[in-house]
Amino acid sequence: MTPKILSNSKTRIKQRATTFKCVRRCGWLVPALMLWGLASLPSSWAFAVLSSQEPLQENSLPIENHDRALPYSPTVEGLLEIAYSQHPEIMRSSAGIEQAEGNRFQATRRPNPEFGYSGSEIGNEGRAGQQGIYLSQEWVTAGKLEIAGAAGQHRIIAAGERLEWARLSLNRRVQNQYWSLVAARKRVELLRQIESLLSEAVQNNEALFNAGERGKGDLLQARLELNQLSVRQRQAAVDQRVKTEALAATLGVSTDWIDQLPSDSWPTSTLSKTWITQANSAETWLASPEIAEAAALIEAARCDLRLAQSQITSNVNSFASVQHDAATNDVIVGIQVGAAIPIRDRKTGLIKAARAELAEREALLSSRCRDLHARWIQAQGDFEAAQEMIRSINDELLKLAEERLELARQAHHQGEIDYLELLTAQRSYLTVLQSAIDAHEQATLAFVRLETLAVDESADFSTTTR
Repeated sequence: MTPKILSNSKTRIKQRATTFKCVRRCGWLVPALMLWGLASLPSSWAFAVLSSQEPLQENSLPIENHDRALPYSPTVEGLLEIAYSQHPEIMRSSAGIEQAEGNRFQATRRPNPEFGYSGSEIGNEGRAGQQGIYLSQEWVTAGKLEIAGAAGQHRIIAAGERLEWARLSLNRRVQNQYWSLVAARKRVELLRQIESLLSEAVQNNEALFNAGERGKGDLLQARLELNQLSVRQRQAAVDQRVKTEALAATLGVSTDWIDQLPSDSWPTSTLSKTWITQANSAETWLASPEIAEAAALIEAARCDLRLAQSQITSNVNSFASVQHDAATNDVIVGIQVGAAIPIRDRKTGLIKAARAELAEREALLSSRCRDLHARWIQAQGDFEAAQEMIRSINDELLKLAEERLELARQAHHQGEIDYLELLTAQRSYLTVLQSAIDAHEQATLAFVRLETLAVDESADFSTTTR
């Protein structure tokens, strides 16, 4: 998502000063009235501020279950849309953009002028003295506001990259949980089919044992295999339930809603030989929000360094006053212009801290590049290893295991081999099928990691920048 760019147009503050003629010989009445008016202002201002705030809405509290508001969507893309629309991490990152925009806007505002009452020599020889008004203004120099605006703009860009980072991280989490659930379902279904075959084998061995054609050892072995498979099936069912609850928790829906989702077929991209070459390009690396955010933070740190160096040039303070002298009936005008002389404080510590922050940001970019490269290579290796296993299973292993099992069944039915040899063929076939599920899951999860630019899911987006 591209962050909203604030306009660079400058707002000028118009200053107006009006003179007035004091009432002659008003004595202490004028300052007393003005002090009374100033004392009454804070309460009215506070009332205005409090009355302008919106009350807390009842529906602003987090909702645990969103089933009623969700359309039924059986695709992975539909699950991602649900996650993007309501996940708190996306909302928090979006709020971070608004915060960065607000900070930039506030950092580029010019100081407000100050207006007030001025009185001197009041009561001298029983007269009203000199009474009037004054207007003061601080003038920001050395382009500090422009530099602060540039730094804020880079932080807005960094906040937008953090939002994209959060979206990719959530994308990876949802897809990992979904495809792990699909694999768990396939394992449960596979074990259920094998259990049906073993139950049939137990019945056959019981019939042969009762007819005196088989020994009791074959029957006990068949029952043992069936019981062990039943334990594995229950474990697989527990694993499926856990992964269902994990996906439901991420999406904020109920487990019943997840149970209604069909299992998609494995992504075709996991079988593509050219996908890795296309993905492993310079454009892909530059698109990583981790790198883009670190680059934006470096630019912001450079602006902060320029801003710290500009602090050596002091701002200019101006003061103008108009007073009426009750003794001479003259109007007295006063003007003052001044600036701090940078003798004792030349902002050395501020500049040193800004340089250190810039060095830290540059080191952060280098560190992220190394970590991203390591994660990318690991994901690429997992992807290629799983691809090799899938090709081997599809081209050789599955066909050999099916043929071996079919020959063992025929030989066992004809009494040429005992049941242990048949069990060995069944175990080999089961191992190949389970390996196929594991390889497809590994390839899909590695593909998801590469598709989401191998983002670091452990990042805390609220503390990435200062």
